[in-house]
Amino acid sequence: MKKIKGCKKLDNYYKVYDRLKNLKRIIATNQEKQLDEEEWLEGVSCFVINEKGEVLIEKRVSKGLTPGKLDLCSGHIDNEETHTQAMIRELKEELGIEAEEAMNVIKLDKNAAPLEFVSANKKRNFFITFYCLKRVTSEVKIQEEEIEKIVWLPLEETFVLINSGRTKFPTSYDYEPIFQKVRDICKDRNINEAQER
Repeated sequence: MKKIKGCKKLDNYYKVYDRLKNLKRIIATNQEKQLDEEEWLEGVSCFVINEKGEVLIEKRVSKGLTPGKLDLCSGHIDNEETHTQAMIRELKEELGIEAEEAMNVIKLDKNAAPLEFVSANKKRNFFITFYCLKRVTSEVKIQEEEIEKIVWLPLEETFVLINSGRTKFPTSYDYEPIFQKVRDICKDRNINEAQER
């Protein structure tokens, strides 16, 4: 890891970047609210698809980064995690999806989406890596500390929800290439073939 001047060893931390994705510094996870509007973190979000081809949408509890907002299964990159490790961890923590199944996530784009979220009237910047997990069940065990409730929505309805600004995701980004990859994965009867793409 690149040595950052003035950084001490932290148990749980986030890496902070500038807009060009140059590493600026390391912060403790509880210092996130102190970031300025020019600083960026990394995160992950997953389209969890059930056996009917529906997408899981979470309603976040009324606290944290995006209180009360509609969301996909999402979270930060912690410590030295890879993006995929972070996504597998979030699927387990938020939805109780075991690692053996969560390892089947498919990264939807090699480049993270630069997204600017608004929370408590403050801009929060994230490089979000999107994933998809196609499942053969709707069974989940939600993390009640973070999720108020979940709903399963038809695929195209989910895309409209995201594009219309009714989720935490900003409307200023073109999600269509990501949506198309999710459509392709949903149509693919052989998940292994989709993962090899």
